[in-house]
Amino acid sequence: MPGPERDIVIGADGFLGRNLVPRLRAAGREVVEIGRAAGDLSDWANVERALRAAPLAGRIFHVVTRQRTGAIQYDIQGELLAINTRIHLNVLEAWRLYQPQAKLVSTGSSCTYPESAEPLPEARFGQGPTHPSVIGYGLAKQVLATGSAAYAHQYGLSFLHCVLATLYGPHDNTASDRSHFVGALLDRAVREKAAGAQAFEVWGNPQTIREVLYVDDQIDAILAADRAFENEILNCGANTPITVEAVARAALAALDWSVPLVSPPGSFQGAAYKMLDSTRFLGRTGWQPRIDLETGLRRLVAAEYADR
Repeated sequence: MPGPERDIVIGADGFLGRNLVPRLRAAGREVVEIGRAAGDLSDWANVERALRAAPLAGRIFHVVTRQRTGAIQYDIQGELLAINTRIHLNVLEAWRLYQPQAKLVSTGSSCTYPESAEPLPEARFGQGPTHPSVIGYGLAKQVLATGSAAYAHQYGLSFLHCVLATLYGPHDNTASDRSHFVGALLDRAVREKAAGAQAFEVWGNPQTIREVLYVDDQIDAILAADRAFENEILNCGANTPITVEAVARAALAALDWSVPLVSPPGSFQGAAYKMLDSTRFLGRTGWQPRIDLETGLRRLVAAEYADR
């Protein structure tokens, strides 16, 4: 039988994984890390080898995905669908074969929901077309979520699929086509301030609505959901919408940089409104974020840009 204090983290050296692993260890849990050293996880042989070799665990945190952002997504929909679907199906099958006692806790994205001008409850999951920029990525995440439910139903397994807010924090990839938008925006602001820019460009529509969470708060939310829910697809946000313009102003405040915001015409714009309705999660757990946006951005500046 598994040790109740042992977890497996698949994607341990990615953005979320690098923040999750020390948090689990600080709570006294043993952590088995599966990361890039295990090889390409879209290859069944690598996933099979990693989970077969891992000691029995109480939880598997599956937080790995192939992601691209911005306009580049339009051109690689098939690639994102194929690679991510293979990864997720490989994890599901290896979970069944080698770690059936473990609860599979996986992470998803609001990209799996249809476009909507209102906050999206779980009942809207997969019910309608997604934004054109995320069709491939979103469909692969739907495979993971509904696949987890299908495997749990047929094989008597336990899962939780947490749909997350937009994250920011230490260890995010700052490449222009890979970073989450908050990290990318802050990185660009740091560089433009250093270069002496007299204004800061907010790409797309500044009134675009998102929900953003500091990565430590999001990890707290995942762990709270894990304690309270089982065999669910669950929104794990804070019901706190914010405009892209407000995020940009918070970034400038965190950098103590007072310049005007400008909005260039024709830059990439995703869905105009993307908000989860996390009422079920909040009502049962009582979780609330601890880190406001400007504080989180100042922490990120201190962690990643102290020498600039």
